[in-house]
Amino acid sequence: MRTSGSIRVLCVLALLASASVVTAQTTTPAFDPAITSLSVTGVVTDLKPDTRQVIVKTAAGNEVTVTLSDRTTFMRIPPGEKTKDKFVPITPTDFGVGDSVFARGRMTEDRKSMPALEFYVMSKTDIAQKREHERDEWNKRGVTGMVSSLNATTNEISLDMRTPAGPKPIVVAASAQTQFRRYAPDSVRFSEAKPSSFAELKVGDQLRALGTKSADGTRFTPDEIVAGSFQTIGGAISEINVEKQEMKINDLQSKQAVTVVVTKDSTMRKLSPELLEGLKKGSADLQEMFDRLPTFTLQELKAGDSILVSSTKGADPARITAIAIVSGVGPLLQNAQGNRAAANSLGAMSLGGP
Repeated sequence: MRTSGSIRVLCVLALLASASVVTAQTTTPAFDPAITSLSVTGVVTDLKPDTRQVIVKTAAGNEVTVTLSDRTTFMRIPPGEKTKDKFVPITPTDFGVGDSVFARGRMTEDRKSMPALEFYVMSKTDIAQKREHERDEWNKRGVTGMVSSLNATTNEISLDMRTPAGPKPIVVAASAQTQFRRYAPDSVRFSEAKPSSFAELKVGDQLRALGTKSADGTRFTPDEIVAGSFQTIGGAISEINVEKQEMKINDLQSKQAVTVVVTKDSTMRKLSPELLEGLKKGSADLQEMFDRLPTFTLQELKAGDSILVSSTKGADPARITAIAIVSGVGPLLQNAQGNRAAANSLGAMSLGGP
């Protein structure tokens, strides 16, 4: 059975899955940077009006009880604003569960409670609108593709830009003003990308760039570049351990057994006939179609099921943490003739955006 063509299609399916991952952390670190001796940053998970207390949960999963008082100053931070003179005064009732907050005061020694002198709020509605605006900007002014070559002398990146019609070469010419970021290990979340540089780019990286395309479409001047190294494997499940949230699959490419670790952040969706047909036709709304796919849990899988898994490239190729898992891919694994145009269409949405 030939698999190279179908694996190309599976790769872009997994990368498309990665674009749907929501913001969260996978583990709780011993040290939480969101909690300092004078502040806490997180999301409101509970309100206790009778005691004037707010439960704030950090991205790492730690909770701090913030106590409000008549001395507390309340301000709303409008989307995109960073200076205090642009903040808007609000009342103690102008925020709710789900809003992001930054509270200042004196943290207790156990870092579990704090009386707040200042309480800054960015509402979940404002955050959603900000993210929608950023997504719109990247859709209108962004390019996505795989790095084919690098010129360190000129800071130019040759990119196989992905389009519904197939890959098209374009030169991304970085400058001193270009901001570089790199996706964090086991994550394609835009918010978790770390500061980076041209020197960290590698041939084969998946790359997104925001900027301006030349009139003839052959060159691109980037304001921002986000890149990362990812891999996709596909095969049949040989073992499942629900308690450990792990499974083993027989990788079709390496012919080796690979342990796949599933976390609460792993995206798990089942391929539908609709999306499979969209792959063949190169439909324009593949991302929307993918987002409508049904989710599933590890408990619903069984030995013998064919799946596709995407992950970052780690030190141990025999053990990976899943960024995205797609089930119901048997027809693609059995189909030796992968549709390259469909693969490129899906690949255009491969990396997590804002």
